[in-house]
Amino acid sequence: MSTALQGIFNNGVAGMLAFEQGMGAISDNIANQNTVGYKRVETLFSTVLGQVDRSVKHGDNASAVLQARNVAGVKPDTRQLVDVQGTILGTNRQYDLAISGQGMFIFGKGTITGGAFTSEGFVYSRAGDLTPFIPSTVVDTLVTPETAAYLTNKNGSFLMAQPITAADLLVTPPTPIADLSELEPVQVSDQDAFGGQPTASAALAAVIPAAGATTVSTPLFYVDANGDQQALTLVFSNPVVDNLAVPPTTSWDVSTIDSLDVTQPTFATLTFDATGQLAAGSTLTITDNGNTFTLDIENVAMLGDSTSGTTAQAVQVSYEQDGIPSGAFEGLTFREDGVIFGRYSGGATQPLYRIPLASFSNPNALESLAGNEYQATSEAGDPTFRVFGDQFASLVLSSVENSNVDLADSFSQMIIVQKAYSSAATVVRTADEMSGVVRDLMR
Repeated sequence: MSTALQGIFNNGVAGMLAFEQGMGAISDNIANQNTVGYKRVETLFSTVLGQVDRSVKHGDNASAVLQARNVAGVKPDTRQLVDVQGTILGTNRQYDLAISGQGMFIFGKGTITGGAFTSEGFVYSRAGDLTPFIPSTVVDTLVTPETAAYLTNKNGSFLMAQPITAADLLVTPPTPIADLSELEPVQVSDQDAFGGQPTASAALAAVIPAAGATTVSTPLFYVDANGDQQALTLVFSNPVVDNLAVPPTTSWDVSTIDSLDVTQPTFATLTFDATGQLAAGSTLTITDNGNTFTLDIENVAMLGDSTSGTTAQAVQVSYEQDGIPSGAFEGLTFREDGVIFGRYSGGATQPLYRIPLASFSNPNALESLAGNEYQATSEAGDPTFRVFGDQFASLVLSSVENSNVDLADSFSQMIIVQKAYSSAATVVRTADEMSGVVRDLMR
């Protein structure tokens, strides 16, 4: 068989093989059209030119020119489109997260023993359909489960986040992590209890009668140093009207009935003006069994007559205090900037983690792994760590990012590749017929 005829065979076969690979990529895309975090692949085709004999001129015979070019057919090149956004779908599931914009979640491969994470490497993914998982340790066939659950993806990789405190939220803009060693798995159960936040300040708005009562009380509460909520009573007594003052004023002694139901002596005297108002900025320092806080009473007013005799109850308009009682850990709450808060039975919340974002200069060059995870490569570059909300990407709660497959485009490409495959097969059949003619001539 002549070199030219062999080249025709090679071209046809190379085309068929290339278009098979292209059809394989299209079928992968169609099969994963509803896979969370899947990034479509596409196949590009390029001519393979083995060598060119520069001594053969354009005017030489056609056979010489063809042999001189030594064309080897077509070469397929499949690439992944990691940097193309997929459709974000709401799920209403607490632990589902999606990235709108660039970047990837960071997941840790490894084991957890006694709450300590032993890393076996890190991978990256856009798939944020997460599930609480309790890891176990196996020693001599004895399975010992951990006491806590951690957030993992469907491959069992742990979602990694930066542990933070309330002080970290005061830093603006937030500081991204510098290294993967700063991360730890997100623990979703068996977290430490909230120890409580003692009351430092409170504010009371109330109305006490201007006449007819000699003792007026109103209930208060606060959180002590142990995180326990305590109740006490604020008592106004012994009103004295000073008619010599211009305008007249009324003074009340102030005492408390403490949290042990013990009446304490007078510790302050308040003076209301002729309109029943206290001076702007009026406060009391409340001390109860070793606990002290400041009470803002500027909005306590004296108005009207008592309707219940000499002992009356103040009309409490509002009462606020900044203490938070202690409580057991109940779960996690996520925020759009990637901050994860712990939620506690006493009503408290406190920041526990911040989810980082990893971006790459060439994300399409990441190495694809099973389960829609990716591994860093030298072609993709080193990861750059960011935080959500910096205009690079935002975190979408109770949602997932579906695949970025365009089904209509996939079917169009399928038709094109199918026709190209048929055409390449026709070339092979034609070359076979031509070789048959040559064989017949040689008989």
